[in-house]
Amino acid sequence: MPDRVLDVVLADRFTPTSRTKPTHITDPANNKFTTPLNVCVIGATRGIGASIAHAYAQAGASTLILVGRSSSSRELLSVEKHAQELHPSIRTATYFCDLTSSKDVEELAKRVREDIGKLDILVLNSGISGPVVLKVEDGDPQDFQDVFNVNVQGTYLVAHYFIPILKESDGAKTFIVVGSFAACIIKGHIANTAYCLSKFAQSRLVEFIAEQSGKDGILAVSVHPGAVATDLANATTPDSFRPYLTDDVSLCGAFCVWLCQEKRMWLNGRLISATWDVSELLEKKKDIEEGDLLKWGYRTVNHIDN
Repeated sequence: MPDRVLDVVLADRFTPTSRTKPTHITDPANNKFTTPLNVCVIGATRGIGASIAHAYAQAGASTLILVGRSSSSRELLSVEKHAQELHPSIRTATYFCDLTSSKDVEELAKRVREDIGKLDILVLNSGISGPVVLKVEDGDPQDFQDVFNVNVQGTYLVAHYFIPILKESDGAKTFIVVGSFAACIIKGHIANTAYCLSKFAQSRLVEFIAEQSGKDGILAVSVHPGAVATDLANATTPDSFRPYLTDDVSLCGAFCVWLCQEKRMWLNGRLISATWDVSELLEKKKDIEEGDLLKWGYRTVNHIDN
């Protein structure tokens, strides 16, 4: 195989400047929403998910819907309390859901529709990595299945039941999945087979959603949150990668709020990163549109003549 730059390196360096924490431009305090927005964050109990919820509260979301596992009820209520401190007039609601259960997700969507009404923005943060297994002949097949059940099937179920609600929004109609540049990795010391494959499939699913529902105004993107020392990362990351877990936990939430400041349909279906400098990203808008960049592709030697 000829040497070429790894996909994950290309993704990581898409903008010349990388950010490890929010900047003045992406700080939620500087990105206040000017219209009432109802926001749902699924997987909001801790870490990146909690920070995403707090970023939307700080930006002035009118309603914040927080979803987590029933086993994390105490943590979810703590996130809700802090959101109310950040934005005292915010309307909040908490729900519990098992994302691997079609019945649970269907019931969640039903309750959100009945209790809240319209939904403008949904951020899906839930995910698991499972044990780090570098070869398909190693590990427990059930671990592989469990990772796909949450990361892929869970994303499908949320999209299946919530895209119809987002289509009823009068503006934002935004579906954000917290993805990972692990989707770009096939070799090396962190090429966790189940996690990398599931994140690849998840980001490809986002492309499907954008293709199928973009005409209805749905903006669907997958956002890499950076390399953050979350509980999940600390539990599974090999020691060789720990020095790289330097990105701030608030980076992703700030980026998501910035992303929602206006309808950026030119990013529809794409895998993007909270570590990218947003000014430099905006400068690449024409290139992204003309080259249909930041999506998965298949390389061939020659162009096919019509």
